[in-house]
Amino acid sequence: MEVSKLALSLMLACSCSTFAQEATNAQEIQNQKKNNRTETTKKQIEVISIFGQRNELETAIGSAFVLNEEQLELNEFDDIHRVLQSVPGVYIREEDGYGLRPNIGLRGATSERSSKIALMEDGVLIAPAAYAAPAAYYFPLISRMTQVEIFKGPAAIKYGPNTVGGAINMVSRSVVSVDDGRQAEVDLAYGETNYQKAHGFYSESYDIEDIGELGFLLEGITIKSDGFKELDTNGETSKDTGFDKSEVIFKANYIPSNTEHYQFWQFKMGYGEEVSHETYLGLTDADFSQSPTRRYVASENDKMDWEHYQFQLSHYIELSGDISIYTQAYRRDFDRDWDRFNSFNTNRSMATILTSPDTGVNTLFMQVLKGERDTLTSQEHLLFTLNDRKFYSQGIESKLFWDTRWLDANLAMDFGVRLHQDQVARNHRQDEYAMQGGHLALIGNRKIITLNEDTATAFATYANANLDFGQLNLSAGVRVEYIEGEAINFNLGTGIEESRSTNDTTVVMPGFGAFYIITEQLGVLFGVNKGYVPNSPGQDDSIDPEESWNYEFGLRYSDTSTKAELVGFYSDYANLKGNCTFANGCQEDLGQEFNGGEVEVYGVEASLNTHFDITDSIEMPINIAYTFTQSEFQNNFHSNFSQWGTVTKGDELPYLPENQLSVEVALTHEDWQVSLLFKYIEEMLEAAGTATELEGYYTDDIQQIDFSSWYQINDSIRIYGKIDNLTDEAVIVSRRPFGARSGKPRQAIVGIKYTF
Repeated sequence: MEVSKLALSLMLACSCSTFAQEATNAQEIQNQKKNNRTETTKKQIEVISIFGQRNELETAIGSAFVLNEEQLELNEFDDIHRVLQSVPGVYIREEDGYGLRPNIGLRGATSERSSKIALMEDGVLIAPAAYAAPAAYYFPLISRMTQVEIFKGPAAIKYGPNTVGGAINMVSRSVVSVDDGRQAEVDLAYGETNYQKAHGFYSESYDIEDIGELGFLLEGITIKSDGFKELDTNGETSKDTGFDKSEVIFKANYIPSNTEHYQFWQFKMGYGEEVSHETYLGLTDADFSQSPTRRYVASENDKMDWEHYQFQLSHYIELSGDISIYTQAYRRDFDRDWDRFNSFNTNRSMATILTSPDTGVNTLFMQVLKGERDTLTSQEHLLFTLNDRKFYSQGIESKLFWDTRWLDANLAMDFGVRLHQDQVARNHRQDEYAMQGGHLALIGNRKIITLNEDTATAFATYANANLDFGQLNLSAGVRVEYIEGEAINFNLGTGIEESRSTNDTTVVMPGFGAFYIITEQLGVLFGVNKGYVPNSPGQDDSIDPEESWNYEFGLRYSDTSTKAELVGFYSDYANLKGNCTFANGCQEDLGQEFNGGEVEVYGVEASLNTHFDITDSIEMPINIAYTFTQSEFQNNFHSNFSQWGTVTKGDELPYLPENQLSVEVALTHEDWQVSLLFKYIEEMLEAAGTATELEGYYTDDIQQIDFSSWYQINDSIRIYGKIDNLTDEAVIVSRRPFGARSGKPRQAIVGIKYTF
């Protein structure tokens, strides 16, 4: 009996022990799954981010700036220009008032169509053809991004091909993990000029036994407005001068279970479209002073229409605790058709007519332009161009991350390789119109003015090492690019082989940086890297690529409440390039590049982010950004490039303000926030030298205030309101492509967000 009891006790003890062990194992498995899910959400962001957990912003080598989701939602800006106005070292040239075709420059790199910086979404180049035709005619809706990262300095070599200024990466919304639960949000807004925004997303993940975790995200956004410009209509109902822009994004995640190595897959696809009644035609200075939002009737048929498709497959795997690999394959297609008034049927340029409207025959051209007089001669025929371009960009890139110890320091190494190809096919046609009864009347005489195809194929690789000794952080790397270009001009009327030109180049771009911690709060940084912008296909052998050596030296301070940075920079260009496009006022030799020779650009960037406690529940954040810049050509020359003309040593670069300042002050509470953002940009030179049409012209000083606020009604509902350009400032932001152009006037918007 005692033996039986003992046996039974042993059996129960073993059973309980086994059950407890199984429960413990099950709990460990569940905890591991939960950690993996959380880790996956972080990894989604880290591997597509310029700044990962491996390199904290406070000790980043190179001048760095990150705008997170909270900051982006504060002002509810739809315009990337307004988003970036609070970042030092960023230069903006406005064009349409909405940022539809951004002009962004970094540290002296020309802002023209953002063509000399590396623009990315989720780590992938987004310019329609980053090598063959890098002008950013496509730009995603910034309202769907959750983070914007700006980097200037030696680490820019990881994000070529353009490394003279730096890189901007936009991070899109991630798929939620199982433990986050399903997430959804609807954002609706309405404002002046019939502004309408509808934005929503839904994301959910499922844990399927023996298969793994499956998740998805569906996001859609549409923004439109009737526009703030008013067409001359002779008393008739004004035509739309606004835009309608939409995007849809789908993401699917898969995290396999029961695999030896932790990994995840992601598929992303998206569609975007835009119809905007935008024009390159501005105003005379006299007409601008009377009515800055006026548009001449000659531009009544102008319209941009584009479609954009993107597909992306990504894979991340951790081969060990120290080594991981991230691979992306991508394809983007962009088809745009920009139909617009371009010039009269004469050799007289539009810039000449608009800057001297009361001189000789210019008076007659102006009367036709405004619809005040009918066309009488063939020279007064209005040339309307239909600029049809098709782009694709495709490639595959892989990055290996290796964390280890070396020389008693933490060593983080990155290796990357990318095979990329992009192409632009141009089919530009021209129609002739006459002004009749205050409107355009088609005459005909269509002809093809541009029919060509440019293709670039590039193989790029880089290696970068970061040594963290604790107090000293060192970084060194190199990027190598091999680029083949092919240009075919079908307009020559010869065979394909006779119309084809090819070129190839190999470039090596090194970079080095250091960050030294002086105290727990204060550090000093230094960096140097080679900047490079490749030639587009089909350029003459006399055209040199853009090359520079870029240096920076600065201080960075950081504590629990304050972050500050003061950086001096110097860019020594061996050759600066100009590119002839419609956007910068060229009407002949489109696509041709020009040598500008040696140029020096130097300056200071300063930023301060701090906050004060007003009460126990109210804080006052203050964000200040200031940039001082000087630029000088180092040689004398004459150029047919419209922005240069006859240049004398010491002349300044156009569209590079000497001083710009941004100050944001807010009051924040757990349930509400109000903010004022002040922006100042000093006048900018419109042309560098003499003997050019905009010689001696400057843009106006820009002094602009934006107001924003929100109130959290409950856990699910937030209402917000904002007023852009609170004082209704009306200034000339540019005279390119031709004529004085205004920024967006005052616009009030209210909205509501409902979060599930």
